[in-house]
Amino acid sequence: MTETIFKIPGYELSEYVSKTLYSVRKQLLMFIGISLFIHLMPIVLNIDLSHEVVEKKRPPTTVKFIQRAPRLQKQMELQKTPKIVQRTMQRRVSQQRMSMMPRTMTTAVTHGGTALGSLGRPGDLVDRTFSPKQQFYGPNISTEVVNTRGGSKTVGSLKDELIDYTNFQDRFYGWVEQGKNKKDVSGYLEFYQLQYRGSRLDQNNEPGWNVVPLALPSLVEYAEKHTKLNIILRGSIRMDSKELMEVPMIYMMGAESTPIYSDKEVEGLEKYLRNGGFLFIDDGYAARWGAFNQKTRQLIQDALGYDAEWERIPNNHWIYHCWEDFAGPPPGEDEVRLNPDHPVKERYRYLEGIFLNGRLAVLLSSKGYNKAWGEWLRNPPTLGGPLDNSRQLQFGLNVIVFACTQKGGIIDQNKRKVASEQK
Repeated sequence: MTETIFKIPGYELSEYVSKTLYSVRKQLLMFIGISLFIHLMPIVLNIDLSHEVVEKKRPPTTVKFIQRAPRLQKQMELQKTPKIVQRTMQRRVSQQRMSMMPRTMTTAVTHGGTALGSLGRPGDLVDRTFSPKQQFYGPNISTEVVNTRGGSKTVGSLKDELIDYTNFQDRFYGWVEQGKNKKDVSGYLEFYQLQYRGSRLDQNNEPGWNVVPLALPSLVEYAEKHTKLNIILRGSIRMDSKELMEVPMIYMMGAESTPIYSDKEVEGLEKYLRNGGFLFIDDGYAARWGAFNQKTRQLIQDALGYDAEWERIPNNHWIYHCWEDFAGPPPGEDEVRLNPDHPVKERYRYLEGIFLNGRLAVLLSSKGYNKAWGEWLRNPPTLGGPLDNSRQLQFGLNVIVFACTQKGGIIDQNKRKVASEQK
């Protein structure tokens, strides 16, 4: 069977392909014709295909005008409400008698219009002549009022006159001032004794933390007699107490019973000592090798770690001179004891302490001053008593004055806080 071949320059097409091309061309022409017909019909027939276009308009934007308060040109400053303290001031006024001299005025009531004239009867004359020699006499404020406030100190400023330790008794646990004369000590101190759990009852069946109950009352009584310092015994406080952080100094005594403490108490003591606190440890057994002495050293080691480096306090340290002068620590129970259980007199010519950033934070006495304060005057002759404890009480007062006035202590921090508030 022969196949018809169509020739295109450069190509040879079969009959099937030619039919396909013919069909495609036919359909294409048909579509073009239909399209022309559709587009030409509106023109030929004049048909209006336009429709009203409805424009959707957006609703107008609503703007709400809010009138704000005018801005102040000067900013308002919040200030603390001043604390009003009532102070009594005395004033001496000369007792010159005040007299009211009569004034004479002459006028006619018929002239009318004056209050004085209205007091007379119609037609009477009222004397209104003023006499300059007869005046109201009273005190001469500029010369006769005498300021009788104590002392001859010149008033520097109102702020200096109003600041007094009595203003802070409801705010701080202590406020101690020392004048140019170191014996001039005034202020107040809420004194706390450290309470701890003991391993057993101590001497005379007393708890270890208060083995000599009369020690602190005797020291406070001596301080009140010889200074203007008001020391209030507030009782005991524990190492884990939240109140501990506000106490300027705490006193810890013991003898034979050893302290038992928890981790929380150690953390509380560490925080207290590192933030300005002062701890005075007084060993009534007066022996560095004793159980209480060794256990308290371990307590400080647990609290301060590598910073617990015990140093002998030199005899020229300010603690020996801040109120009364000492050549070193005065004698204590270590030099006078007459105890069958502890007959050896071990004399310690020094005290020990721990310094944190140059501040004395812990003072350790192995001399038994608590017994000197509370028992020496009451010792029977069989125990060598009574013994004079004046120097031991003086040194106890030295420790209090030093702890309350040293730089970096809690009272010193409170004073700087108040000074910054006054600016």
